Amino acid sequence: MVEREGVVLSLPASVCGRGERKLSMGSLSEALGSEEFCATAVCGLTLEEVLDRLGVVDRADLPEYRIDNAAESLGLDDWSVRLYCPSGSGWAYLFDVNGQTGVTHKTPVLKRLSAGTEAVSVWSLIGSTTHIAQVRDGQLLATCSTWMFTPASGPEPDRLNRALERAGFFQEDEAEDDFDDALAALDAVESEFGLAVEPEVVVGPLPTVIVPVRLD
Repeated sequence: MVEREGVVLSLPASVCGRGERKLSMGSLSEALGSEEFCATAVCGLTLEEVLDRLGVVDRADLPEYRIDNAAESLGLDDWSVRLYCPSGSGWAYLFDVNGQTGVTHKTPVLKRLSAGTEAVSVWSLIGSTTHIAQVRDGQLLATCSTWMFTPASGPEPDRLNRALERAGFFQEDEAEDDFDDALAALDAVESEFGLAVEPEVVVGPLPTVIVPVRLD
């Protein structure tokens, strides 16, 4: 249980990720693949709460875009994010329209999203570079860049390192051609934090907003 500014958010282990899957659903990798993407999951937030933390004011008739046409329709300059809040999953998901930008992986954005709760983010770039971050109540607990071939660092890296090791990171044969950093990172956080999505919904039309304030 976390108390913040007079508001108490209860974070039960079964909901906020102790390796338990509450729903029988698919994986993020089925929807995102291993191309450029940035996906962030925040525990226990509703769509309205996500919008609050992103600073979105105009919420009437939010446009919806598919994963394969959002960038074409919106362009690559704005900080556009697709939102997915499946009922009963215990997590809210944010997917960058432009995966190269890494909007929801930026530390100031993660701090806002994780206030009073927990967030985990995976950002995959071209060139086999993947960044993973775990944040709780605005504090960056652990971060890892697969480009460095070294374990996660931060105040509390053990949990993320265990998850990454189970997924095949930090092994002698990690650099083999058939090891996909992005897919392995998604598998690690899904398994450890109990994430589960409906891939057909993730690739389909989702409410899409522009993060109005650049916090970097």
